[in-house]
Amino acid sequence: MRGLRLIALVCAGLFVLTSCGRSDSVLVPDPVSDIVRVGYTDSAPDYVLAKLFERALKSRGVPARLDRIESSSLESGARNVGPTVTRTGSAGHRAKLTAVATGVVDVVPEYSGQLLLAMNPDANIVRPGVSPRESVVDSEFDAVFTEMTRSLPQQVRSLKPAPADRAVVLAVRTKDDRVRQYQTISQLSDRCGRFNMVVHAYPSDAVELEKYAKVLRDNYRCSPKNVRTSATASRDADIMVAFGTDPALLSGDWRILKDDQAIIPTALMFPLVAKSAVNRPRQLILEELAELITTGDVQEMQRVEYQTPTELDAFLKNWLRKKATLAWGISKKSDFLWLL
Repeated sequence: MRGLRLIALVCAGLFVLTSCGRSDSVLVPDPVSDIVRVGYTDSAPDYVLAKLFERALKSRGVPARLDRIESSSLESGARNVGPTVTRTGSAGHRAKLTAVATGVVDVVPEYSGQLLLAMNPDANIVRPGVSPRESVVDSEFDAVFTEMTRSLPQQVRSLKPAPADRAVVLAVRTKDDRVRQYQTISQLSDRCGRFNMVVHAYPSDAVELEKYAKVLRDNYRCSPKNVRTSATASRDADIMVAFGTDPALLSGDWRILKDDQAIIPTALMFPLVAKSAVNRPRQLILEELAELITTGDVQEMQRVEYQTPTELDAFLKNWLRKKATLAWGISKKSDFLWLL
């Protein structure tokens, strides 16, 4: 009996450390993958963000690798991911959601408004009369991000988003006297018929961006003289529709007009993870990283990828070092000092 009492006392004393005597889900780690598979598609800027996720995880001692997701190979399974996933023009977003939900990959970069439309093409993303959003969007109060999160299949989780916004923008040429006077889309709308519009999209993004361009034209009653889709913004284009992360916006040739009717939905960048494969410590690594990423950062990363791809790894390494220094300072004992 004395031996049994001693065992009981030892077990009670070490209960918090050993969880002796019961199984408690709070104390038992989530199942995790041996290696975190970071997925990406051909859609910009998936590749640079996926590489950034991979580098951050590896630098914190988490094994990770890049896996390319082929939209066509996952297309047939898109309907089975969740009740709201349907066939639309957003093949890349559906493919990523399918891949994470079915365990093909463990994490992907995603964008709130665009993923919402991929899951529910009838979602109310156009909200005339709503006060225009501020330059910095708080996801806690962002209706698009909230609705997108509620629509996700139970196998996946949306982590806290970055300040980076991939929302569609309408821009005018800065050196064109006919259009540079405009500050808002409403000011331009009645005069659109005088100008040529280019939908600036890379092939993998063309269908999606054309859909957004139509939303803009219809809701602002903007009917340009000509509209064409191209991977290059030629000199004969006066107006450009592009994603806000497009590196062409860095050239200084274009100025973004204000969406004064709040027609364009937010598209906050965030990590989308598989609940069963990415435990909370790994999620925190990705969330801390996301806090550092701005729209301008993503533009610059894509510019490097397109113009000097061999320099992308060095650029990402330097970006991480600089961001960690600005965010916390050299002296702060943060887990992110591995970046320095």
